[in-house]
Amino acid sequence: MKVDLVTTIDLPAEAVWAEVQTAPLLMHIAWPLVRFVPVSIEPLDTFKAGGRYLMKLRLFGFLPFGTQWIVTSLYEPENGKWPKRLRDDGHSAMIRKWDHWITIAPNPGGGTDYRDDVEISADVLTPFVWIFAQLFYRHRQRRWRGLARTLHARRFIAQEMAAFKKCRAAGDIASAWHSLERAHVVSQPFLGPHLANHRAMLGFAVAQSDWREVAGQMVRLALAPLGALTGHIPVGNTGRSNVSAFLPMPIDDDLRRAIEVISE
Repeated sequence: MKVDLVTTIDLPAEAVWAEVQTAPLLMHIAWPLVRFVPVSIEPLDTFKAGGRYLMKLRLFGFLPFGTQWIVTSLYEPENGKWPKRLRDDGHSAMIRKWDHWITIAPNPGGGTDYRDDVEISADVLTPFVWIFAQLFYRHRQRRWRGLARTLHARRFIAQEMAAFKKCRAAGDIASAWHSLERAHVVSQPFLGPHLANHRAMLGFAVAQSDWREVAGQMVRLALAPLGALTGHIPVGNTGRSNVSAFLPMPIDDDLRRAIEVISE
């Protein structure tokens, strides 16, 4: 049985093509319906041509649902032509065939035409797996459309968190805190990255034996879900214990664009 779903993503096709090859993108758009947990201890960042990746599946993030092989190949026409395609010819003990093609092509409006085309075979369970696949890929495409609006901000957060880790390893404490603060300014509208930012601040404060900061970060970890639920976010707030958790603050010019994209 087949699933064939098409949507439009408000991003350039090159950006979409780059993202579909990354494992973090898969994790993000599948959540919270399915969580993928790599079996290998090696970090999984990019799906490569000829790649074979064994994943544990968790329905709704916590219910065990067996393991699945993701077997990837890439199809890129020469001379920059489109469409481009990524194939996952996967399988598991329950599903003999999960042949998934993602097709990416630019559309006249400057966005991307995105297609999920999946062929499924699971013996007597095929109709039930097909129903799940319909729900799963509709969910993924909906998440993709939402991600398009916030992708620039999420990339910015990732860059600042990477800069924090680099500065911390080099012993540059002031610059490490500065990167965490900049990531916090942009991450506030996203509960997951916002909580991750405060966890990083808490861990860094513990490592510095800065107990005032530790106490402040524990309070902010408790407040973050409330801010997400109410939508009351102090724009520009650095997230540190040396400022009020409710105080809006001036925003650096190079942070402003990432925040503006979120609210457009």
